Amino acid sequence: MVTGVRLADFALRMGRVEELLVVPGASPEVDELAQRAGVLGVPVRQVSHRVVEAISDVKTPQPVAAVVRLPEVVPLGRLRWRWLAVADGLQEPGNLGALVRTAHAAGFDAVVVLPNTADPFHPRALRGSAGSCLALPLACATPEEVCAAARVWVADPRGEVDYRQADYRPPVALVFGSEAAGARHPWPGARTVRVPLAPGVESLNVTAAAAVLMYEARRAWTA
Repeated sequence: MVTGVRLADFALRMGRVEELLVVPGASPEVDELAQRAGVLGVPVRQVSHRVVEAISDVKTPQPVAAVVRLPEVVPLGRLRWRWLAVADGLQEPGNLGALVRTAHAAGFDAVVVLPNTADPFHPRALRGSAGSCLALPLACATPEEVCAAARVWVADPRGEVDYRQADYRPPVALVFGSEAAGARHPWPGARTVRVPLAPGVESLNVTAAAAVLMYEARRAWTA
């Protein structure tokens, strides 16, 4: 279940909405969304604000919700990829969603979600991804499988290599762990990469560091 006009609209365009719940007359955007859903053959059910509030995890939800068909998290070996982001131990669903959104925007091919990482389909993850968790391939793998298939860089505030000097020749995987503990799993044969920080700054938010690294990786190899 997703709530909000923007996320429901994205899911509808992706063909993943199985049923749309709307508060009739709530806004022109909601009415237009319901009309498009009907044209596409998606069942539309009119409900009250109270119903939407009951199924939402936010205090003041928008007057629309959608029952969506979630994509499958597939084994990495089933995907063709050159640019890979790996979430290893991110605990906050919103941060994981933002990571997936950034990977999608930067043109990465997939995101691997390791065990002991937040659920990519948690409502906060779906919102944080702005729908990208429904669009970008999500995969499962072990660190050993990733290391055997790619050049691996693990983001670390004290990493051995400045991000501007790293070798991003694909296939390449960028690994992001939690801000507090870093990557949760050992990464055999991988190297660590850092974003230099001003004196007195301990670390970047993981999503900010991910954006810097992913865009630099694409820039360095496609420039």
